[in-house]
Amino acid sequence: MSKISKEALAKAGLQYGYSRTRRHPSVKPFIEGTNNGVDFINLDKTKEQLENALAFLSSMKGAGKTIMFVGVKPEIRQLIKEVALSLNAPYIAERFIGGSLTNFPQMKKRIEKLHELLKKKETGELSVYTKKEQLLIQRDIDRLDRDFGGLSSLTNLPHAIVIIDPRHESMCVKEATICHIPVVALSNTDCTLEGIEYPIVGNDGSIAPVRFVLETIKETLQA
Repeated sequence: MSKISKEALAKAGLQYGYSRTRRHPSVKPFIEGTNNGVDFINLDKTKEQLENALAFLSSMKGAGKTIMFVGVKPEIRQLIKEVALSLNAPYIAERFIGGSLTNFPQMKKRIEKLHELLKKKETGELSVYTKKEQLLIQRDIDRLDRDFGGLSSLTNLPHAIVIIDPRHESMCVKEATICHIPVVALSNTDCTLEGIEYPIVGNDGSIAPVRFVLETIKETLQA
């Protein structure tokens, strides 16, 4: 937790919001000022929010709860995947498919189908099929792995979700709300904070601040 200082947040660039014209009313209390039409975020409040989010996530881990990571924007996919894998946590980094939370039994069937096909491939059971059939099965494996590979360890709904850019992942936030799953979200000034129990108002549009938040979460959960 010593790493979390206002200076560290500023160095990572978390203070940079979007233009005032893009500001969502719910983030107004977290705006420190505007310069040349661009909103600047109050890092004292961001620091407090991040600390609250870390305390919550740490308590979830301590209770043996499952935390899922979601962020599908191309520039952050690899970051999401790396952090989640380092924590043995489920993740969605390609696309959030409608019903992934609200229709979890159906999603679970797709995960089980992926496990089944991968097992058949590993044991050589697919050799009984023609080359064309094997090609079609491999395409099915690739598609299932792309959509559900990061969720392969899930047997039940996650107990908490970490989201980068809830505006971009609005469907995930809505489904989490319906399923009563608390959300931690790095949220820039264009995001609504509705439905987010632990918002972290900060720059979610650049690699450096996203990396800082994710790495801080990782270090906290690995401690």
